[in-house]
Parts: sequence; C-alpha cells; structure tokens
Amino acid sequence: MELRPPGNSNVRFNFICGLLHGVFYRAGMAFSEPTSVLPVFLSHFTGSLTMIGVFSALIQGGGMLPLLFVANRPERVRRKKPVLVAAIWVRAAAWGILGILVFFWRDGDTTLVLMALLTLLFIFSFAGGVASIPFNDLWAKALPATMRGRFFGHRQLWGGVMALGAAYVVKRVLGNPELVFPNNYGLLFLLSFAFLVISYIALSSVREPEGDIIDVHRKLSTFLGQSLRMVREDRNFGRFLLSRMTIGFTAFALPFYVLYGKQELQMPAERIGLLIASQVAGSILSNIVWAELSDRVGNRIVIMLTGLISVLIPVLTLISMRFFGSTLLVVVFALIGVQISGTGIGFKNYLLEIAPAPLRPAYIAVAGTLAGFLFILPVAGGFVVDLWGYQAAFAATAVVMAVGLGFSWTLKCVRTSAKADETGGDHAGSS
Repeated sequence: MELRPPGNSNVRFNFICGLLHGVFYRAGMAFSEPTSVLPVFLSHFTGSLTMIGVFSALIQGGGMLPLLFVANRPERVRRKKPVLVAAIWVRAAAWGILGILVFFWRDGDTTLVLMALLTLLFIFSFAGGVASIPFNDLWAKALPATMRGRFFGHRQLWGGVMALGAAYVVKRVLGNPELVFPNNYGLLFLLSFAFLVISYIALSSVREPEGDIIDVHRKLSTFLGQSLRMVREDRNFGRFLLSRMTIGFTAFALPFYVLYGKQELQMPAERIGLLIASQVAGSILSNIVWAELSDRVGNRIVIMLTGLISVLIPVLTLISMRFFGSTLLVVVFALIGVQISGTGIGFKNYLLEIAPAPLRPAYIAVAGTLAGFLFILPVAGGFVVDLWGYQAAFAATAVVMAVGLGFSWTLKCVRTSAKADETGGDHAGSS
C-alpha cells in the first residue's frame, strides 16, 4: 500500500505512529472493556443499575463536555499537537492512579472508593474530550481522505487482534480463584495503563503538518452563535447530526447487556472473556469490510449499514429472553463490535469530508458536543431497567435505532476527489 502521496513526506511515518497508537490503545482498553468488565466490576459496589449507568456515562461521554469551549482556540493556531499531547498524558495518569487504587484497596468505606473512581473516570474522559479536536484535525491534515478508511480500519483491525489476547487474559484473571476481588480487577486496570503508555508514546511522536487558521479572536458567545448558524445553513450537516444522535442511542442499553446475561441468564463471571472475544472478533472481521467501503464507495453506506446492525442488537437480545439464551448473547456482542467499528469509521470520516478545512474544529466540536448528550443515556437506561426491567430498555432502544436507520438514508453521497486530497487536505464535495 502506497503511504507517501506527493507533497507530504511524513505520511508513512505518521501512518505507522498512528497505527501503533490505535493498536495498543484498543488492546489496552480491552482489559477494562466499558461494555463488559467495568459494569460487572461496579456491580460489586452497588446494586443500582442507575448508578452503573452514571459511571458508563462518565467514561464514554464526559469527554464531550469541553468540546465547544475549547474548539475556538485550535482554530487560531496552525499546530494543535501540544494540546493533544498534554491531554493524553493526563488520561494516562488518571488511569494509572485508578489501577493502583483498585489493586491495593481493602475492605473499607465503599462510598469513598466510588467517589474516587467517579473522579478519576471523569478526568480520564474529560481529558479525552480536550484531545479529540486536535486528534481529529491532526489526521485530517496528515492523511488524504482516500487513505483514512484503511487507516482507521487497520487501527481497529490489528488492535482487535491484540484485544483477543487481552480477552483471554481477562478470562484467566477473573476465573483464577487465587486472584480475589478487587486485586483481579486492579491487575486488569494496570495492564490497561501499561498499554496506554505505549500507545501515547506513539501518538506523541506524530509529525503534525501546518494547517489553515482563522486569524480572528472570537469570543465564546460569538463562536457558539456561529456554530448554531452553521448547523442551520449546512443542511447535510444537520442531517448528519440527526443520524448520529439517533443511531448513538445504542448507548441507552449498552452497559446492561452483560449484566442481563449475568443476572437473568445466570452467566458465570469468567464467561465475560468470551463476550469480549466475540465483540473483538466482530470488530476485526467487520473492519476489513468497513475500511474498503469507506475508501472505495464512501462513508454514507457505512453509516447506513451501521444503522441496520444497531437495530439488530436489541432485537436479538429480546429474542434471547425466550430462545438460545446466553448463546445468542455471544452473537449480540459480536454485532456490538461490528456496530462500534462501523460507527467509528463511518461517522468520523464522513464528518472530516463534509467539514471545510478552516471550520473543521467547529464542525468536530458541534458534532462531538451533541454526541456527548448521548452518553447520559446509560443513566436513563439504568433507571428504566431498575423500574421496568431489561425488556423495556431493549425495546425502547430498538425503536429509536429504527428511526436512526431512516435518518441515515437522508445523507448526501459525499466523496472528496482523490486529486484534491493528494497533499492530505480535504474539502466538502458531493456527487
């Protein structure tokens, strides 16, 4: 595969650094997977699914909070990497402290431990939000649009291969009678931290090209007003946001599939490793397809197929209540892997294509901030499960997913021409 388009001699180096970052990050987070390991870990501290939803919302969505408040600053600088580097190492530190705290915790004040976990997860997620704008802008400048599908696809593909090994480790650790709670989970979190450090060293090494700037200081209120006007004027961007928000409603039930298997289907704790392996396998196999579709056909089809799979996840879970039980849940987790990969590749790359280069931070911030509201959904999902049971939560998710699938069909076919992207830049275009 050619990694050195004319006009950008650092493409090969940046591709490799970015690939290493994605691979080690994906593998590292598999040790403490937010959709399986973390919910079961937290269930040892609280029986409230609403509270577990709060933690899930923090780790997955707390990072969206700072987006609009920092987006107007990167617009005025040509190189945004310093902000990215500072943020990712704050994330690494927070996760390292989390691992040490859990590993050495002994019987004591559960409330104090929960508050510490809450704080550390919030810091980890918030710093991720600060990093997301320079991170996405970095790859929009460093790689041409016709290479990004393969780039993000290979990151998830090879990260998924390593995550399969992590899933096996999770199975052995949680099934080892000599590793008692909370040491077993603390060990998993420390393994995550070690892999994060390697991934962040690779990301910190990326050579950032200079980018376009808006050489005007805009007050936050002005920036927010212009961002809202941007949504109204760019109708396709508005449809993109509707599609992203509705398909993103999958977060409503995401932390509860594993708890449903454990509590309702009597699934043993060590089988969590099998669910992680199934999710990773789904991600690996689908990445090959998603990457090719993204680069060769376009990201609209990726979004549409992701919407269809999003509908199947809660529907099959509802079926498992009567037929096939935890066996069908393994299929559900495979589809979760497929859906998460498709969302990451399709929505991210579609946004980078439709966003004009000088306004890219604003587009990323608006999309990210609105998506951030999705991640309060696990709190509502936990509340629904506490009051009306798992079936009600999964049925509600299926209905909204069907609406999201419909919105995905309204998106324009957008494909930036290969010639215009030979130097790594991008602009909006349609066919």
